[in-house]
Amino acid sequence: MYNILVVDDSALMRKVMCDIINGIQGFSATDISADGNMALRSLRTKKYDAATINMYLPGTISGIDVLQTMKDEDIMIPVVAISSAVKEDRESTVLALEAGAVDMVVRPFRLSPAERPAFSAALAEKLQAAVSGRGLQKTSRPTTSASRPKRTLEDIAAGSVVGSVSARARKGKMDTQAASEAIASTPVTSGRSFRGKYGLVAIACSTGGPQALHTMVPMLPSHLGVPVVIVQHMPRGFTGSLAERLHADSKINVKEAEDGEVLKPDWVYIAPGGRHLQIIERTKGVLCARVYDDPPVNNLRPCADVMYESLLHISLDTILCAVLTGMGADGTQGISDLRKAKNIYTITQDEASCVVYGMPKAAANAGLSDEVVPITMVANSIKKELGV
Repeated sequence: MYNILVVDDSALMRKVMCDIINGIQGFSATDISADGNMALRSLRTKKYDAATINMYLPGTISGIDVLQTMKDEDIMIPVVAISSAVKEDRESTVLALEAGAVDMVVRPFRLSPAERPAFSAALAEKLQAAVSGRGLQKTSRPTTSASRPKRTLEDIAAGSVVGSVSARARKGKMDTQAASEAIASTPVTSGRSFRGKYGLVAIACSTGGPQALHTMVPMLPSHLGVPVVIVQHMPRGFTGSLAERLHADSKINVKEAEDGEVLKPDWVYIAPGGRHLQIIERTKGVLCARVYDDPPVNNLRPCADVMYESLLHISLDTILCAVLTGMGADGTQGISDLRKAKNIYTITQDEASCVVYGMPKAAANAGLSDEVVPITMVANSIKKELGV
């Protein structure tokens, strides 16, 4: 049984949330807290498998403060942020996702009976993903190339490196953190490369993505020579705040993609939350964003497969893809189809640094990954392939 702490200032919402959680097989809403102080007291004295925290809490300790204190005190449980769609809550939620919340659920202002099924399903999905991966992002320390042992994708498939490290850990010859770092610092490569020939970088991410992007995007240089497009699974209204935060903290320009705009080199474009993004070609070599509101694909909108499939119809022959932390397999089918028609090089985030090792694992298991690296090395791998 997974024990969940529910933190919300509304007595009604605490009851609603507890009823929903107790209705999920294998989950129990063990404790409730009405404010940040109560939440921290519970977190310091009891053990939970996850927590849901409303980003708006009364008093002097906000939801963000609770997350930061958890980080400072090494209270390592996954947190699902609960947010409304108002502007102030959107900004707080993006901060929470950067601070360590594994995912978010938007709570309607008034949770009517008609809105409850969708909210319940979203909450169940996020909590199940959080506890399945323990929802904790583990960031490995960068190492120099001289100190990293080489390994191949075949090594990963056979478990040769991971297995030997795990065996040493089990025998007590290295602790868990050292084992994680040894695995994460060992790069995996297929030996393929199209260095310097790319016309676009296309990235997919989901659960844990905002934190991963906040690690990776600021490490990109101001000049890449090509546009970057990102599909991050988020609800409508939240990706604008995410783009603004990344733009403020990065050397490269970052913005939310707009329908019809021309994609410029040295810009990062994030698909608007709750809308699909396709890349189309206005004239040969001139790429544009198409943002639209068709129904979800595989229950996702935006959907990375939709974005990748659109790249089949542009004239670029060589595209650099990256798949970061996330639940499910979005991006795998799209990259697989692309790879049959074009020169595609795919970087996937390694398991040790993922919040949920779903999307990168699906791509790697399908034989699509040319390079597996921790999130702290993704930007360097992109620069290396672009030749910048």
